[in-house]
Amino acid sequence: MKKLALPKPDVSSLFSNLLIVSAVVAAAIPVVLGDRLVVIVSDVARQGSILLQEVSISLQRLLS
Repeated sequence: MKKLALPKPDVSSLFSNLLIVSAVVAAAIPVVLGDRLVVIVSDVARQGSILLQEVSISLQRLLS
């Protein structure tokens, strides 16, 4: 019995389209969020610094 060769999907066009969509979304984020983007970024930065401080304290306790 002869096996049928399945064509390989063309993933390069899929990745190209995904790259275009992600670039459009990244460009649209400041327009959509506006002033809220500053608040979101500052909140994320604050939470990140708190997390790093807690990890630092935990490591100091663990190593001492």
